[in-house]
Amino acid sequence: MAGIELVELPRRTLPKVDNKRIGIIGMGRIGEALLTQLVELSETLGLDSISVYSRSKEGDRVRGVIKQVSPMDSNFHINPVEDFYELGQTSDVIVVVVGRKEGGNKTREDLTGQYFRDIKEIMEGIKDSKATILIATNPVTPNCLVARLYSQQEKPNIIGFTRLDYIRAKHILTGWLREDFNSQFKDTDVEVDVLGPHGYGLLVTNLRIGSPDKKRNHIYDNQGLSIFFDSFEGRIERLSEETAKYGESTFRDTAPEGTPSDPAIQISESLYYILNGGKDTAAIDINLSEMCRSGLELPRGPTYASVPVLYSQGYPKIDDSFDLNEIPADHRRKLLGVLTEEETRIKDYLLNHKNGFLRLREHFGA
Repeated sequence: MAGIELVELPRRTLPKVDNKRIGIIGMGRIGEALLTQLVELSETLGLDSISVYSRSKEGDRVRGVIKQVSPMDSNFHINPVEDFYELGQTSDVIVVVVGRKEGGNKTREDLTGQYFRDIKEIMEGIKDSKATILIATNPVTPNCLVARLYSQQEKPNIIGFTRLDYIRAKHILTGWLREDFNSQFKDTDVEVDVLGPHGYGLLVTNLRIGSPDKKRNHIYDNQGLSIFFDSFEGRIERLSEETAKYGESTFRDTAPEGTPSDPAIQISESLYYILNGGKDTAAIDINLSEMCRSGLELPRGPTYASVPVLYSQGYPKIDDSFDLNEIPADHRRKLLGVLTEEETRIKDYLLNHKNGFLRLREHFGA
């Protein structure tokens, strides 16, 4: 039209949708429960799809599981995958929940080598994948080490799932407060940090008791508990031991079926923080020299242990509000001893089983 200048309007910029893709390796009871949980929470987690790995001989069963879960959300993509490399290339986070049948004459310790082979095969199979690896297969911290040593990734981001220890420690401490003080601590908020391996030898520390809206003491030693308990001697040691026992006793009491929904829910919670940022408890590679005096013999790094972490863009770092130097020296020495014993168990396994694990042998000089 004459006299009218046509002006091209700027295009409206839509916010970028950061779709996230999860891969699952291990479709036992926990893997099935995790798949169901993730589909239910797909919108909350910001998931675009889930890829489920299965060996060819397990393909029909895995496809059956996917078929059963799919009606929960007909618009959500669940993809069966029979190749580790494909899984690695199509996942932002890979959750490893491989299970081996225990019982009879086989304990978890007896199955250590089989788990090591599983993790080695996975890391060699995914090759140069950029995916974060969340190890939720026991023994968690040794499996993290194996994953790191056999990783072919340019920037390996290997995280051990130890959130259950944090949940259990909070639960036990809350129960103690309610038992000793009845209704006075009925709605009291409790926070703790957990250090060390997943299982016996962990240390529950940095206790915070009271309303988060008010200034709370950060309790690292038994004396600090004296304002809450008349009998406070050895409380932190007892809390740490009972946290480890809690997991062992529930595993024993619910065998063989177990309670797969419990770990699945907590794995989903950890995935939320990995994908969206926030604080969690996880096993990562830590610098032991920061918590131990020079001159002490340290395990050969990388050393994976539980710590309170903060996630930023999927990568964890130790929470800045947690001060390793506040932990009493005797607790630090004991924790170092536990981590050294864990290293010794791996060395002993390698010495008694000569086949395979060349890179692991080279690492330890075994």
